[in-house]
Amino acid sequence: MLHVGDVDLDHGILNIRHSKGPSQHYVALHDTMLDLLKRYDVAIRALHPEREYFFPAHNGSCHMRAWVQCNFREVWSMYNSSYATAYELRHHYATENINQWIGEGFEFDSKLLYLSKSMGHSTQESTRYYYSLVPTMADILEKLSGRGFDDIVPEVDDEEGQ
Repeated sequence: MLHVGDVDLDHGILNIRHSKGPSQHYVALHDTMLDLLKRYDVAIRALHPEREYFFPAHNGSCHMRAWVQCNFREVWSMYNSSYATAYELRHHYATENINQWIGEGFEFDSKLLYLSKSMGHSTQESTRYYYSLVPTMADILEKLSGRGFDDIVPEVDDEEGQ
């Protein structure tokens, strides 16, 4: 449901208006993704010069979730023998970021805030779920801070963080 006007290819910013919750958020694109989106935009503009959606379906509307899931599985299975869903890329994004924090010094609060905002969570507590996907993070937090995991990262329902 990403509209053409919500993709700033000059500054590399996505304006995410429709996500899991009611709040919109912005995502800064990595240079490599920005380059891919610029190339895609040139190609799709030739086919759909007046498109409303950045990724239009054949009839000009947006792609539905079922279409994304089906096509992701089809492409994924062409190159991988393991099972995966498109949504797992979100989990991968979170855990890769958390794993990178281990060797970069320890600025837990600001990094948690940035990750939370980039994922569109309404609160930092919603990001807590992803720490369960990085099992050694609790031990590292306790070692570096002298405080237990639950003292630093507040408890939330798993459903809220997914």
